[in-house]
Amino acid sequence: MNASLQDDIRQLRRHLDGLAAGGDDLARYQLRRPPMPPGMYWRARWLVGVLLRLLESAGLKAPDPWPVRLRQGSGNVKAKPLLIWAVGTDRDTLREACQGFLKLQDALPTYALVLITDVADFVFFSRLGWLVEYLPGICGEGVPYEERKAKLLARLYQGAPTLPVAAGLVADTAAAEILQYVKCSGP
Repeated sequence: MNASLQDDIRQLRRHLDGLAAGGDDLARYQLRRPPMPPGMYWRARWLVGVLLRLLESAGLKAPDPWPVRLRQGSGNVKAKPLLIWAVGTDRDTLREACQGFLKLQDALPTYALVLITDVADFVFFSRLGWLVEYLPGICGEGVPYEERKAKLLARLYQGAPTLPVAAGLVADTAAAEILQYVKCSGP
């Protein structure tokens, strides 16, 4: 793998780690616990749900794996996400890079590709069959929406291997090195 791609990967990892470490924005999106419902059956289910959440928070029960039911996960429920960071990339370059990542996809059957982009090319993305996290540029007051969503995504996918969009452009020449990086840095 060439030195510029390695530098891009390191810089992207530092950027995502910085986003994930900043602030406690996830508390804003926490679901509130519903009140106890009427009826004996529904109360029992409610109590079991509370018990399971307590066991997960205490670390005694492992949370359910990340559900992947898309084509690239080949039905593998335990597929791990592989992020492709394509924010700030133009549409034609992104399409070319996605074609390069499609060539790598068969070599990574245990990974589910997640494209993070600000390009609204949903017809093309639907043909890929990947999960797409869209970061739109929405104007308003306060912290920009795309910055808040980028922080949320950095926390949700913390520790997942991440590749810049440039890796898809050199996938033909550096496929073995990219695959080695992904397999070594996986969660």
